[in-house]
Amino acid sequence: MLEGYFDLDEATGNDAVENRKRLLAVQAALEISKAAVSATTANAGIRSQMDLRNVAQEVATLADAIQDALEADL
Repeated sequence: MLEGYFDLDEATGNDAVENRKRLLAVQAALEISKAAVSATTANAGIRSQMDLRNVAQEVATLADAIQDALEADL
């Protein structure tokens, strides 16, 4: 979904590595968010507004948590 967001084709070094890690963490956060919004326990009428607004506000925090968890294992 986010392929091509960062121009990583010619990027090298630490910046390329960090951008790739962030991209993967955000993609994982979006997958988790997508599953949460489409859960059958969500109220269908409100889901399109409230849940998506919450996802938009929290996706960066979730991506940070994913990166922190992955880096803790190193």
